[in-house]
Formats: sequence, C-alpha cells, structure tokens
Amino acid sequence: MGQSTAEVLQEPHTLAPYVRIGIQDGQLFLGFGSIQRVFDDSSLWDPLIRLADHYSAPRTHGEAAAFLERECGLSPGRAEEIVEIFRSGHYLIPAGSYRPEDRYSRPSLFYRLSGADSQEVQKRLADSHIVFLGCGGIGNLMSVTLATAGVGQVTLVDADHIEKSNLTRQYLFTESDVGAAKCEVLARELRSRNPDVEVCTIRRRMTDLSDLAALPEADLLVLSADSTGITELVNAHCVTTETAWLNVCYVNDIAVWGPLIVPGKTGCWSCRPLTAQAPSGNAELDALISCINRRYQAPSHGPTNMLSSALASLDALKYLGDFGFVQSLGRRVGVWTHELRLDEQPSIPDPDCPTCGPLQP
Repeated sequence: MGQSTAEVLQEPHTLAPYVRIGIQDGQLFLGFGSIQRVFDDSSLWDPLIRLADHYSAPRTHGEAAAFLERECGLSPGRAEEIVEIFRSGHYLIPAGSYRPEDRYSRPSLFYRLSGADSQEVQKRLADSHIVFLGCGGIGNLMSVTLATAGVGQVTLVDADHIEKSNLTRQYLFTESDVGAAKCEVLARELRSRNPDVEVCTIRRRMTDLSDLAALPEADLLVLSADSTGITELVNAHCVTTETAWLNVCYVNDIAVWGPLIVPGKTGCWSCRPLTAQAPSGNAELDALISCINRRYQAPSHGPTNMLSSALASLDALKYLGDFGFVQSLGRRVGVWTHELRLDEQPSIPDPDCPTCGPLQP
C-alpha cells in the first residue's frame, strides 16, 4: 500500500537533483521539461527561490511552510500554497532516496520526474520478462536499453547470422562477429553490460503458430522481425496467450512503433488494417504488385533504427514499470524523419474481430 497524504507531509524531502531555476524575458522558470512552471508574478520569485535552496537539506512540509512564514513574511495560507507547488510538481524526492553510486540512480530520477516511486518501478522492471523477436538493428538497440535498465529476464529469438552489411546499424556486433549467430552474440553483449539480467536465446525461425507456441511466457513481446506474415502470426499467438506485444519497425524513412496491444484491454492488429494490402480486385495487377514487392529491400539506416528503438524502448519501460503515459497504447505512431512530423493510426477495437473480439470487455 502507498503512503497516505499525512504520512508524506511528515516525511522529510529534498529538492530533486533534476530541478533547475532560470529567468528569461521577465519570467521565472521553475524546473524544465514536463515539470516546467512559468511565473510572471515577480513577487513569487523570492519565496520560490529561497524555498528551493531551503530544500537543499531534508525538510518536512511543516518545516518548509514555517521557513516561508519566518523568512519571507508570508501568511500561513500563502506559505502552504508555495510549498504545495513544490510537493505537487514533482520537484521533491524523499530524503536519502537518491544514491548516486547506485547502478540505476539516474533512471530513478527519470521515474521520479513522472511522479512515480522509483523503487517500485525498479522492482517491477526486475520482475519482468521481455521477449525480442528479431535481433537486428532494433533488437540490438532495444534489448540493450531494457537490459541495462534492469529488466530481469530477456529472451532473444533469431535464426540469422551476422553479416558485414549489418554493422552499419546493429551496433553491438563487430567485424569479428561476422558469421556468428545474432542472438548468441547479442546475449553475450547484454550479459557483459548487466550480469544481473538473465538472458536466454532461441535460435529458431518463426514460421507458424507452432513455432511461436514454443516461446516462453513473457510480460511483453517485442516484434522487430520483418519476414512475410510474421505480424499476423504474432498477433494471433499473443491474443491466444493473452500476451502484450509491441510492433517496432521503420517504413523507409519513417520510424514506426506501435500499437502496443494488450489483449482484453485494447484492440489487436486484426481489428482494422494498419498497412496497405495488395488486393486491387484485378488478378493481373495483384500478381504484378506481389512481384514488385518481392524485390523490395528496406533502406535500413542507423538513425532511423535508433529513433524507433528509442521511442519504443521508452514505451516498453513505461508499460513494464507502470509509470507515465505509454504513447503507443492503442495506436501506431510514425516519425517522418525527412520532415520531422508525427503521424498516427489509431488501433480501434472491433467487437466483431475474429481474432480478439471474444476477449474485448
């Protein structure tokens, strides 16, 4: 159970290390990023700045309010309002909760920034199991991000071997690894970066539902493989096993992630078309489309891989750690890198969906 408000007020807090103050164009900025508040009223600057400095040492809510009454001459009610700005704005952390020497000290500040209890988030991550279907560019980047963040168990699934052309974007591989199994080399690299994480490998190509049935139970499956029909297969498997899954890819120069599908809570990949399909109503044209598409080679590019991997990793951490807002929950998001604009496709649940309809509330 979480603490009551009364218990929180009695607990000493300090100013969070991520809080900065700045003045520009006649405005005071308290905090930056998502916690930023801007104050035009210069009469508030003195108590806000003094209170921020006062919180350099552990203070209870009552001690902070008394300081403002005594040093700034504020009324009890006004002092309470100023202290509440700090308490409700995620500017404070429990005294002693930030330990710079801890492996996860910097991520813990990020979780606090979102208003979450960093210790609880870290525990949820440590208790989580994530499966990566595909160990290429996206699998490389996402797996190392999640493993070094402290996800307790990682399973890597891939049947391919490392090629020299992979090295432009699959950054955990080197020239000396060419010819080796991708999942085995990636597992070696993850273990070397965080030995506390259990890393397992499956060298197997996923071609049908029986292959997917051999996968272990997991809290999240990330699909970054690009074989024909794999998305539909994974969707059917995850709906049947009620496993949350996230599709991550790129469409030429568009970095794409989502939707994050949680069976029983969101729609699934089959609820509505999210990709263009070949059927045109003309058999000859359909055959030509299939012929053209078979010759397609994706222009896989490091920065585009990194962008989709980074944003998808953030959503995976938020989902597994249960904090913040998961951007891809129920929608597919794309960043057009040539124009730097966002696009999205909502994944609307269809109660008549043959795949997930029976699971929908």
